Amino acid sequence: MEVKNNPAGRLHDLLSAARNQNGKESARKAWAAVFGIEPDDTGALLKMLADLIDLVHETKTSIQRLDDVNHQLHLKPFKKIEALLSQLNLEAGWEHSKAQLDEPTLYGLQFSSDKLSRISGFTQIANDEISLLRKQLDDLVSSVVDSNLPQDVKFLLLRNLEAIRHALLAYRVRGIEGLQEEVERSLGSVMLHRDEIAASKNKPEERKVWETFFKLVEQLNKVVTLARNSKELAAPAIQAITQLFG
Repeated sequence: MEVKNNPAGRLHDLLSAARNQNGKESARKAWAAVFGIEPDDTGALLKMLADLIDLVHETKTSIQRLDDVNHQLHLKPFKKIEALLSQLNLEAGWEHSKAQLDEPTLYGLQFSSDKLSRISGFTQIANDEISLLRKQLDDLVSSVVDSNLPQDVKFLLLRNLEAIRHALLAYRVRGIEGLQEEVERSLGSVMLHRDEIAASKNKPEERKVWETFFKLVEQLNKVVTLARNSKELAAPAIQAITQLFG
């Protein structure tokens, strides 16, 4: 299923997936299945749940900004959604929590999604594009881990790559805005360490890895730009960074 171009649509799809989970499983396993992560990866699971809670707030705010709808009607589903997310217990059975996600609650989100989708300036990003970026990122992570790069360079690269990995994983929750924020954060990190990176220009292994990283960020930027139907937001910054290798 393509990721929706508005917060209500993304929230609806995620909660629909949660509703479809086996009630006999633990909440941990149910949410892990929804987010596509391993149940025992508690750190990643908590990050995704935090993103989901942020998505609930974003959706409510987006609805409240609409000036031609009945706000009380559109906000009605959030009573049960917030009750569900305010009593998180990953080790509890899923059946009780699942009961909060009834048909009227999800149906109400569909109405909001339809309204918000009509005023969104974003288009959807194809799932295969996200999958390709994740594959390229995983390959780069593996090459960095197996490389003989200095530990400080490895740490800087892996920290940035793990942040991009989370942004791609959380795309179903955070949408295009989350990817854009990660492009901007990655470029900011690189500019902060530009002297260290520039020193890699005469070291073939380091240079190759950094160039591959830049290409990944540039490709992510182009995907975001296309989805936003705008000019490349970070093109000047990327050009400035590539000039570090002259």
